[in-house]
Amino acid sequence: MRYVATKLRQELFVNSVISIHYFEYTVDFRYEGESHNFWELIFCDKGELIIDAGDNEMILGRGQAFLHPPRQYHNVHAHGGKSANSIIISFESDTEELWRIADRIISTDNYVATALFSVLNEAGHSFENELGKVVDEKLNRKSNDTHFASEQIIQNYIELLLIHLVRQARGVESGYAAPAYAAVKGTLAAALDFMERNLGEKITFSDIVRQLSVSPTTLKMTFARTYGHGAMEHLTLMRIEKSKELLREGTLSCTDISSACGFCSVHHFSGVFKKYEGMSPTEYVKSIKSMLEEGRF
Repeated sequence: MRYVATKLRQELFVNSVISIHYFEYTVDFRYEGESHNFWELIFCDKGELIIDAGDNEMILGRGQAFLHPPRQYHNVHAHGGKSANSIIISFESDTEELWRIADRIISTDNYVATALFSVLNEAGHSFENELGKVVDEKLNRKSNDTHFASEQIIQNYIELLLIHLVRQARGVESGYAAPAYAAVKGTLAAALDFMERNLGEKITFSDIVRQLSVSPTTLKMTFARTYGHGAMEHLTLMRIEKSKELLREGTLSCTDISSACGFCSVHHFSGVFKKYEGMSPTEYVKSIKSMLEEGRF
C-alpha cells in the first residue's frame, strides 16, 4: 500500500501577537484611545466596561468580549463607579472570516475564558512584560524561558478561541474542548460559585466538601489539576482579587475591606496581601495613584 500525505488546511491563522494584557481598572481610569492596523480582542473578566468602538459607545459586561477590527478607534473605562478587570490581546491576522465576529458584543462561555487565561499563563512563561502595564511597545522575550513551545501554545490558544467564536457566529458547535474545560464544569464550577458567594465568611475546606457533597480527594485533585494549587489557596487568591477591586474603588477602609473579604483582621489582611502582591494594601493604593499621575492609566 502506498500512503499519501494530506497537507492540512489552515483557515484561520494568527501571524503575530502585538500585546497581551490583564488590566485592573480603577474607577477613575481614563485612556485617550487609539486606532492601529491590527486586531484587538477585549474580554471583560470582572465588573462592567464602557467601550468606544468608532462612533459607538456600549457597555461590556462580565464574560462578554469585543473584537476591534484594524484601524477602528477604540477606548475603554470602568462603568458605574466600580472597578473592573479585562484581558486584552492584540494580534495580526489576514483571516477574512474574523470580520464575521468583529465590531459587536460577543457573549462568551467557559471555553473562551479558559483559553484566554491559558494565554496569560503562557505569556508569563514567555515574556518579561508586566501584563498590567498599559504602554508596551513590544513583548520582550525572557532569556531563560524553560517552558517548551510556550509561544506556539499562545498562538494555538488564540487561534482556537477565535475559531470557537467564528463557529458560534455560524451557529455551529465547536466540537472540541479547551484545556481544563471539562473540569470547569461540575465540581469546579460549583466550588468557585460557593467560594465567591462566601468570600466574606470564615469557610473551611470541610465546608466546601460538605456543600458540594464530594470527597476531599476529589476536590483537592480538581483544583490541583486545574490551577496547580489547592482549594483554600485559591480562595485566598479570590479574596485578594476582591480586596484589590475594593481598594481601587476607594470607598472602604482597609479594616472594612479585610472584613468584607473574610480575613481575620486588618493585620492578617495586610500580611497576606503583601505575601501575594509584594506590597501592602496602602502601598498598592499609592502605586495606582502614581500610575494615574504619570499617565500610565
